[in-house]
Amino acid sequence: MNNTTTTISVPVHGFYPSRPIQFGILLSLTILSIPCFTFVFYHTLCNRTFYRVLGNHVIILLLISNSIQTFTDVPMRLSYYFTGTIWPRTVHYCYFYYFIDFYLFTTCFLLITWASFERHIFIFHPQFFNRFSARVIGHYIPLTFCIVYPLIYYTIFIFFYPCKSYYDEETSLCVAACYLWVSTVMALYEQIAHGFALMFLIFMFNIMLFFRIIRQKRRMGRQMTWNKNRNMAIQLFSICFLLFLTNGGYFLVQLGQMLWNPKFGQEFLKWLFPLSMCMPPLTPLMCLHTIHNLTEKIKRFVYCGKHNAVAPLTATNAKHMTLTNIRRHY
Repeated sequence: MNNTTTTISVPVHGFYPSRPIQFGILLSLTILSIPCFTFVFYHTLCNRTFYRVLGNHVIILLLISNSIQTFTDVPMRLSYYFTGTIWPRTVHYCYFYYFIDFYLFTTCFLLITWASFERHIFIFHPQFFNRFSARVIGHYIPLTFCIVYPLIYYTIFIFFYPCKSYYDEETSLCVAACYLWVSTVMALYEQIAHGFALMFLIFMFNIMLFFRIIRQKRRMGRQMTWNKNRNMAIQLFSICFLLFLTNGGYFLVQLGQMLWNPKFGQEFLKWLFPLSMCMPPLTPLMCLHTIHNLTEKIKRFVYCGKHNAVAPLTATNAKHMTLTNIRRHY
């Protein structure tokens, strides 16, 4: 997550990935993600059973959030890597960029945090959601909070906070999230509540889930419905692994700077920040391997256009269709 990256402006020495390299890697991942997103959404929308399962709702919302980020936030980052500057050079663009970036990253973190907790209920207490009131209070309201809270929060603090935002012509950087500069309290809240706390909870919930599954499987053996729960657990672990791989190092450096030394890990930040932008386009890949009969469904998806193609109507075909219609009437 990159909510506080604009506060880092200390020049450091070392070898860093050049902008063309970052542009090429991120562009390749984005192009690769397009058919993945398309297939995952196709599979989701065409499979009524999939989107009716409560445990899949948070994954669907996460995919929607990351797909929006892949097609909005990531192209803006690609534009900067390609040109070396923000374009268009207006404060309004800066507002839009920061809002999209902060909102979607925080939403992603909140959804993964809630999924990490909710998987405990789905796997070990599935009867909890049998009642409608329990589904509303324990499922739909938390998901709504994950979407609405960051929307309201960043709308207020990016667009209406009483400070001056601007575009810096000298450094070609946006300074639109000015509340992080003028308020130490808000900067700490942003870094802790939307960063460290969520990463810690995700880590703890997944560690606890892993050991609970191991203990339950040893206790119950084959009686445990592991085939059903395996996909739920593996899907979550895959997404969390991607989260820690792309964002974990950045937060460790930030934590070291806050608790130990302000210059801790400074030389690694220019590597870690571009890595965090790789998570949105890679998310659908983490969901592919949990789809049952993946190879068969991909083939069906690829050749669906051929199966749905309309053949030319010849005289023989027309005669056959007419006879078929007559038989149906009788």
